[in-house]
Amino acid sequence: MAHNLTLRADGRTEFASAITKGWHDLGQLHDRLMTEQEALSISLCDWKVRKAPVTYDYYNPITGEMEQRSVDGKSVVIREDTGFALGVVNDTHMDIQNHELAEFVSEVCGQGKAMWDTMGSLGGGKVVFMQVEVEGKLFLKSRPDDKTVKKILFFSSHDGSKAFTGMITPIRVVCQNTLNAALGKHTNAFKIKHTKNWKNKKEHAAKILGFSDAFFNDLQIVMDVLDSKEVDKTYLRGFTEALFPSEEKDIKDIPKQTITRRETVSDLFYNGMGNLGKTRWDLWNAVTEYTDHHANSRIRTSRYEDGVSDEIVERDARFERNMFGSGAALKQQSLNLLLA
Repeated sequence: MAHNLTLRADGRTEFASAITKGWHDLGQLHDRLMTEQEALSISLCDWKVRKAPVTYDYYNPITGEMEQRSVDGKSVVIREDTGFALGVVNDTHMDIQNHELAEFVSEVCGQGKAMWDTMGSLGGGKVVFMQVEVEGKLFLKSRPDDKTVKKILFFSSHDGSKAFTGMITPIRVVCQNTLNAALGKHTNAFKIKHTKNWKNKKEHAAKILGFSDAFFNDLQIVMDVLDSKEVDKTYLRGFTEALFPSEEKDIKDIPKQTITRRETVSDLFYNGMGNLGKTRWDLWNAVTEYTDHHANSRIRTSRYEDGVSDEIVERDARFERNMFGSGAALKQQSLNLLLA
């Protein structure tokens, strides 16, 4: 993705977060988990979109006049409150309004069972995301204060770039690390295309999310296993070398960036938020903390805008990368190594 959190003309950011602002210190902070309607309102995402024909000016050589013609099979999605064109889509594309997304989330999670943790939009409204917290927490037997909360992330696009997607995303509270993981046979995500029968997929989505209890049970087992296995310096070195490999054998020839990544994860193993520098649990969280808070995000030049600081752009890029992008892949790779 190549968008930033939406900044409105009045200077406010279309983002709401409950209790903590997490990665980026932007948007509106609420003092508790939000209801569906509160999330829409506080995040400033209670706007609608509409489709309009894609037109162009055509010079008619017979009449000698300019005519306005439309592109067959294409429509432009327009944000109603700003008039901003979000994207060009096929005529078969059925746009899903933000309030419809929120209503769908409430229904598949079970009425009254989901409370909104975050909601926001990216790229002027091209992508909308929301995260809800469900009942229950995960704890380590050896570290009762190190808790992980159960959350589910949903996102969709108005520019045709992404299907409506829901995925289980447990969060380690002590450092707001996202513990994305694919665990065995338990599917942790669903995708729904933007077609006219998208609402008929509620049963499928509810079934996937119904597996969340089994998913979290497996995650608890994984957490306990990782916490039971101690790590020495030899294992730590082998792990970082496997996670950030290099074809070069001589230390002088290994790229500096690779060495920096290895050293950062090693340091976070000992000194990361909530880490004790003892077990594979500390090591997995060293990787998640590195990915969520330290790894540089590649930012295209076109992303920089007048009046937007490099710091904010970098912060937004990291947020997008770890919510929707390649950050989760590194976490999964590290988990696979730790469980091998």
